[in-house]
Order: sequence, then structure tokens, then C-alpha cells
Amino acid sequence: MADRSRAALSAFVTSHYVQLVRRLTRHLGCPDLASDALHDAWLRLADIDSFHLVGNPDAYVYRAACNAALDRLRSARLRQHAHEADAELARVADHAPGPHHIAEARSDVMAVDRAMRHLPHRHRSILVGLRVHEMSRQEVAIRQGLSLRRVDTVLDQALAYCAGHLRGRPHAGPSAPI
Repeated sequence: MADRSRAALSAFVTSHYVQLVRRLTRHLGCPDLASDALHDAWLRLADIDSFHLVGNPDAYVYRAACNAALDRLRSARLRQHAHEADAELARVADHAPGPHHIAEARSDVMAVDRAMRHLPHRHRSILVGLRVHEMSRQEVAIRQGLSLRRVDTVLDQALAYCAGHLRGRPHAGPSAPI
């Protein structure tokens, strides 16, 4: 029975192929889509056991091809929307640091804190005043009762000490404060 239906479908599509494609092209507006839709309909209908019993095979195959074209267009639209959604998600992606970067940054901050705890009070207050509180050199010099040149020297010593401490050489620098 299935062989008889496949043979009837194959014979009908073969004999009416040009007319079906032309009609589908008028309806769908694209000859390639019409041809693909007819092929998809032929594949779908090949599994139907009772095609030879269909009263109007032309309308049946045409409707199956239109449905196949709609399915194809919907699928393409879904892929397009999925691609657009992926692009939108990439555009608004969270660029915040991940757990690894956060742990690394915390470790660096703790190392700087340890290095600064070993600085003499004057070195630490000058470094914090200039780099953390963003005070001017003149303000720090007045507050500490030092010359601008001495403020620069103490700052250089403090930075060299902290850098050496972070590299694992606590007494690095040309003239370490400690």
C-alpha cells in the first residue's frame, strides 16, 4: 500500500512539477523557495500511506508545499532572531571581573597594605596624602612641615619600598626608609 502511495505521489509531482513551481513562485515570490518547498513537501508526503486516495492531489501537494515554505521561513526568522539576541547579549555582556580576578586584586591590595604597615609614619602619611587623598605636594609639605624637595624624596622612598616589598625584596630601592 505504501509503495502504491509513493508511486502515485512521485508520478503526480513529476508530471505537474513545472505548474506547481510556477504557482508556488507566484504565491511565495521566490522561485528558489518555491522549488525547495515543493521538494520538502515531496519528502513529507512520501511517508503518507494513502496519497493515492487523495481527492485533489494538486491542492493537497500545493498546500503541503506552502506549509513547508512557512516552516522554512519561520525557522530562518527564529535563527535570525537568535543571532540578533546573541549579538545583543554580547553587547551588554557583563565585563565585571570574575572570581579569579577579584581574588587576585584582593591579594594585591593585602600585599600593598602589608607593605604600607612597615613604612614609618611620615612616609605612610605622605604616600596616603598624595596618592589616596590626592592632596597637592604643597599641602602635604605644609601639613608635614617639610620642603617640597623632602616631600618628593620621602615619596620616592615610600614607593620604592612598597614596590620592593611587592616583588619580595622588602629593602629594595636606592634608599629604603627602613
